[in-house]
Amino acid sequence: MCRILCLFLAAAVSCAVAQELPAAVPMEYKSPVEDKNFYLFSMIERTPGIRQAVIADPVLKRFATTRLSALTEATKTCQIKVDCYASALKWSDADAEQARQALAHLAGTGTLRELIHRLRVSGVYFRYNGLDDAEMLSRAWMDGVRGMNRAIDVYGLGAAPRYPAIDAATLDTKTEAGARTVATLAGVLEDDRSSLDLFFQPSLRFALGLMDLNQRDEAGRFEPMEKGENAAAFRKIHSTEWSRYPYTVIVVPGAGNDRPGVRLSPYGKLRVALAAKRYRDEKAPFILVSGGFVHPVQTPYSEAIEMKHELMEKYAIPEEAILVDPHARHTTTNLRNAARIMFRYGMPFDARALITTDPGQSGSIEKPDFNERCIREIGYVPHKLLGRISAYDLEFVPKLDALQLDPLDLLDP
Repeated sequence: MCRILCLFLAAAVSCAVAQELPAAVPMEYKSPVEDKNFYLFSMIERTPGIRQAVIADPVLKRFATTRLSALTEATKTCQIKVDCYASALKWSDADAEQARQALAHLAGTGTLRELIHRLRVSGVYFRYNGLDDAEMLSRAWMDGVRGMNRAIDVYGLGAAPRYPAIDAATLDTKTEAGARTVATLAGVLEDDRSSLDLFFQPSLRFALGLMDLNQRDEAGRFEPMEKGENAAAFRKIHSTEWSRYPYTVIVVPGAGNDRPGVRLSPYGKLRVALAAKRYRDEKAPFILVSGGFVHPVQTPYSEAIEMKHELMEKYAIPEEAILVDPHARHTTTNLRNAARIMFRYGMPFDARALITTDPGQSGSIEKPDFNERCIREIGYVPHKLLGRISAYDLEFVPKLDALQLDPLDLLDP
C-alpha cells in the first residue's frame, strides 16, 4: 500500500508519511484571504487550546508584548513616514529565528500536536509532510514571515511584486494622502490593541490591512466556491460514472483582456469554443475554466467567470458540467489550481485529464522551460504531461505538490 500511495508524492517526500496525505475535501475558509495566505496563523487564532498554549509560552509572550509596543510607539512617533511603520512591523531575521525556535520547542513537547495534525491534513504545507513536527512547524512559520513582510514591502512601501503590471499597489504611499492612509491604518490597529494578543498579530493585521486598502482581496473572491460558483458541478462529481469518459476534465487556461471594459478576450472566446466541442464529444464530464481578475490591472472581470458565462449562454453547456477557478493569474497557476480543485473535489487524481487551449499557449506549456518557470515561480511542477493528442490538446495528470501554498504570491497563494 505504501508503495502505491507514494506514486502520488513528490520525490523529496518519503513514503513513511503516506498516512499523512491531506484530506480530499474542500478547504474550510472563514477569512479566505488570511486563510489562503497564512493558514498557520488562522489555525492558531481559531483553535482555543492552541491559542492559549502559544500565548502562554514565555518567549512568544515576550514577542507579543514587544511587537505590540512597537506598534504603539510607531503610532506616536512615525507621523506619516511609511518606512517607519514598516520598520516597526516587519519581522527581522533575528526575531523570526527566535520565534521559530520557540515554536519548534513547543512542537517538540507535543503541545501543538493538534495544530500540526491540522497543518498536515490541510495539504497547504504538503511538501513539508516528510519532516518531523518541529521542522514542519518551523517551515510553516518562516513562510508566514515571508508573506507578511512581502505584503508590507509591496503594498506599504511600493516594492515591485513578481508581476508589477498586474499585482502592484494601487495606493501610492509616496504621496501625502497615501502615507496618511497608512498612518491611519496603524492607528486603527493600535486602537484595537486588546485583540492583538498573539505574537504575530500586529504584523499580520498590518499586512492584511495594507492589502485591503489596495483592494487586493482577489485570493478570497467567490470562496467557498463549492457552495457558490462550483456548487452544481461539485454535487455532480460524486455521481459521475468516470469509466464512460477518456478524461476526467478539460482544463481551459484563461486569456487576459488587453482593453478596459472587455469581458472576455478573443483568445478566451476561442479556447471556450474548443472546450465546448470536446465536452459535446464526451471527452470528459467536466470543463474547468481557470483565470482570475488579471488584465487590465484591477479589472472587474474574472476570466474564468466570463468563460463560464460564454459556455452556458453561447454553447448551452449545463452549469453542472462547469468548474471555475477564478483565482489563477498565470499559466503556471492555471494548472496548479486545477490540480487543487481536482483533488479537493474528489475527482480521480491519477487519471488522465486534458489541457485544451490555442496552439501558442499549448506549445508553450509543452516546452521544457515551462517546467523551469513553474519551479522558479511556485517552487515545483504541479502536473506531469503525458503527450500531445492534437494541436490544441495535451494530456496530463496532476500532482499533489500543487496543494503547497506560495507565500510570495499574495493574490493567489
